[in-house]
Amino acid sequence: MFHKKPKVDNSSSRCAIALLAVTFILAVATPYTRAQKATGRKPRTRSANATPQVSKEEMKKLAEAASQSRANLVSASNAYRESLEKLLELLRQDESRAAETVRKRKELLDLGVISRRELEEGERALAETQGKIAETTRHIAEVDQLVAEVNAAEELAKTPAEIPGLYRSAGLVIRYAGASRWALSDLSKVDAFFRLKFAKPLPLSAVGQTETHNQLGFDHREAVDVALHPDSAEGQALIGYLASQRISFIAIRGAIQGSATGAHIHIGPPSKRIAAH
Repeated sequence: MFHKKPKVDNSSSRCAIALLAVTFILAVATPYTRAQKATGRKPRTRSANATPQVSKEEMKKLAEAASQSRANLVSASNAYRESLEKLLELLRQDESRAAETVRKRKELLDLGVISRRELEEGERALAETQGKIAETTRHIAEVDQLVAEVNAAEELAKTPAEIPGLYRSAGLVIRYAGASRWALSDLSKVDAFFRLKFAKPLPLSAVGQTETHNQLGFDHREAVDVALHPDSAEGQALIGYLASQRISFIAIRGAIQGSATGAHIHIGPPSKRIAAH
């Protein structure tokens, strides 16, 4: 029996993202609310030219809130990934049944029991299921990469503010803040470099905003993800080219220490949370 593929924007995923959004809002709002209660005063109205003064304690609370928000996003991402894994298991069962149907119909066609049209219908059903498997597998890889970027953001939050032209490597992350202005239209020249050097297209895993980024509330509209480990020969060549062209990138070795899961090279501005989530 053929299982219907659950929609990616299912109710459980929406609930997870909604909960994440509420948690993020509360987490960010709480430090200010507590600070106001502690002083017993309303916030002072500053002039347009005044420079806001933020205490070390407030900065600490904001950093903790941001860290908690990232932890919540990872939790929601993992829940979403689990739902995709379950879907993938069902699809693989469908693939096995469809492949068996094709095998039997080939035998029946050879015996003259069925028409070629019936065999072709079975082959189309098998191809459709295999397409769904490929799509779901791609979504899982996108989630892994997004989790890797969230973990990278945690590491980057501990480092000084980015300086144009600075190349920085720390643990799982290599960060380069380029001086050139990046746009998705520039992807063609990066791909041309890679094709010329390796005689194959750039292995893109996400170009601009994807369904996964929408689902988990990340703005990836001006960024590109390349499925290369930054320590591989191809990854090193790409990193060297991007730096030579002063193009910003974040190279991530994996979602967790010692694991290549989620390893990729993110070209363009860092992904940011979408305000509505």
